[in-house]
Amino acid sequence: CSDSHCAARAKAGTLAAMTIEIGGFLGLAGLMIGLFAWLRQDMRREIDGLRGEVNDLRGEVGELRERMARLEGLLEGLREAISGRRAA
Repeated sequence: CSDSHCAARAKAGTLAAMTIEIGGFLGLAGLMIGLFAWLRQDMRREIDGLRGEVNDLRGEVGELRERMARLEGLLEGLREAISGRRAA
């Protein structure tokens, strides 16, 4: 093997190894990008679901506040009736 022939062979081997490394790196980068996109989409679905649940809870809390206000009024009337301030 002449020096120039051996040097060319070594250079070609190094180039092939670098190409494989770059290809592997690009493949890994592609997988990571896909994973992050999937995770982001999954998180958005979860957040949207939580927003819906929070809105449902807000409605229920509003209904409970209305019911409590009515009960407070009834209790106030009962208190007044018991204390004799006003006839029931």
